[in-house]
Amino acid sequence: MRRAMARKGTGLAWLQRLGRVDVTLLALVLIIASLLISRYAPEQVAAQWQQEPAAAVQDEQVTAAPAPDLSRMPESGPAVRFLMHNVQNYFVAGEQSRSRYSNKPKSEKARQAVAEVIASAKPDVVGLIEMGGPLALKDLQLRLRELGCDLPHSSILLRDGEDRALAVLSRYPLVQVQSRANHGLYGQQKRKMLRGILDVTIGVPDGRYFRVVGAHLKSRVADDEAAADSLRAREARTLAMYLQQTMRQQTAMPVLVYGDWNDGPGDASLGVLTQGVSADAALQRLSPEDDEGDGWTLYYKAEREYYTFDQIYVNSVLRARRGRSCKSGIVDIPAGKTASDHRAVWCDVR
Repeated sequence: MRRAMARKGTGLAWLQRLGRVDVTLLALVLIIASLLISRYAPEQVAAQWQQEPAAAVQDEQVTAAPAPDLSRMPESGPAVRFLMHNVQNYFVAGEQSRSRYSNKPKSEKARQAVAEVIASAKPDVVGLIEMGGPLALKDLQLRLRELGCDLPHSSILLRDGEDRALAVLSRYPLVQVQSRANHGLYGQQKRKMLRGILDVTIGVPDGRYFRVVGAHLKSRVADDEAAADSLRAREARTLAMYLQQTMRQQTAMPVLVYGDWNDGPGDASLGVLTQGVSADAALQRLSPEDDEGDGWTLYYKAEREYYTFDQIYVNSVLRARRGRSCKSGIVDIPAGKTASDHRAVWCDVR
């Protein structure tokens, strides 16, 4: 006790020796440090996003349609086929540029090949990556129609500074569009998701709904590979937090997540994505294969290596509804080599 009193007395004497200016500066330093810690601590950021989701978002594309009534949704129904495809810079002449770069239009032959790849799988819903813009989406839509694949409903996510867009084409109406063009990046004050988050809800005539979320994470092509890896992990964490929040709001909604992750199943960013969603809504990665039993989706000529960057995830609700009868696959036809450096991936849902 005497030692404690002595230490306390020594501390008081030290404070008394400080001038008023020194005490004021010390207090200011402590206040600033406290503010910085609360502002950038990961747990604090996560809590803020869950409580105030709109605070980190600008220019949201949100339809005025009310949220769908899931209480009367049938437990099952005929298979609905979803296909995703990175169409490798599907630019067309006359498209307005959103960046400082000049983009070369995709050749007529390559665009037709993309349509052939997609139409060959006879999808009901198509998630697209690296679309150029509205004119490009319309071009593909018309080509598909000529091939007997009519997908009249569409939505495209455009972001200033980025010419490669996310988009969706659907046989069925889009009852809600909640895509976020400028979604705040986890742990960053001003930076945004490079290509935003595509988010649409599709209504099937029999009363079923499916929420489709698309993303395209940072490319591996970068001067600083470590920085690119870190950015992909941040984007994955951002998406995981977004999915966690949306699935808490609609616990009965079947959710399908597609993307070009620029990482394989064993890489860090996808671990961040799946671990960032709670167990009750856990994401399961599907494992589609081509007719030869191969699961790769990208062949990188420079390294002569195959990668599985294009992947589909389903939440626990959709996983249960799919059961074991739903199929999945990878389109492997001759036109695929002309269409894109990525192969198209598909799955059936119920």
